[in-house]
Amino acid sequence: MSRNRPLTLVDLDDTLFQTARKMPEGVSRHVATLDVKGQPNGYMSDVQKAFVEWLLKTTDVVPVTARSIEAFSRVRLSFACGAVCSQGGVILGSDGQQDQDWHELMSETLAEFQNRLPELIATTLAIGEEMGFSLRGWLVEEAGLLHYLVVKHNDSDDAVLLRTLTEVRARGLLKGMYIHRNGNNLAFLPNGLAKRLAVQEFLRRDRVVHGERPVLGFGDSITDLGFMDLCHMWSTPARGQLARWVKAAADA
Repeated sequence: MSRNRPLTLVDLDDTLFQTARKMPEGVSRHVATLDVKGQPNGYMSDVQKAFVEWLLKTTDVVPVTARSIEAFSRVRLSFACGAVCSQGGVILGSDGQQDQDWHELMSETLAEFQNRLPELIATTLAIGEEMGFSLRGWLVEEAGLLHYLVVKHNDSDDAVLLRTLTEVRARGLLKGMYIHRNGNNLAFLPNGLAKRLAVQEFLRRDRVVHGERPVLGFGDSITDLGFMDLCHMWSTPARGQLARWVKAAADA
């Protein structure tokens, strides 16, 4: 890292790369991520690859991602300045090690959700089954601490997740929590767990070492605005959720 280089805070999935099904036919695909079996499952276009190479060459790049530490380790890009993982539940140092001070703070913040999250994912999947939907889901856990849960539809039907969310809300199951929904991805997160909060702490520490320097933010989701708003300038992919939301607001 250097005080003479801008700092880039960047979301990963659907910003720097995406799954094959989200890419147009005939577009070149460069492997960006692997699945748990070591097979490619995330790809960059030529433009995304050039963009990533430019960012890494000219700025200090810090991923800000919903990915767990394990899922982040399967990203095949050369990040070397630390990262924010697990929707803000984890701060990694430039050595790739989990920051223990932040982990202890998150342990206090998330204590009341350690029993609620397993119950909530079981109930959510049961609701889906009652409604005739084929859902899958999992809990994101780091160092023995549960952070949040994710639910997806097995046939990638985004409308199904919206109907499921409506029923979960109707049963009053989300007190003290907020949701993130983007495509075939529905996450239930405790208040107090957020990319923005982790980025605030990351920036505080960065200023101590490097002073004030330009901070750039990139993300595709509306919820990414939480950390992008802390940057001096931000940008978003032209066809992502955030871009659609901005366009709809401008046309209203």
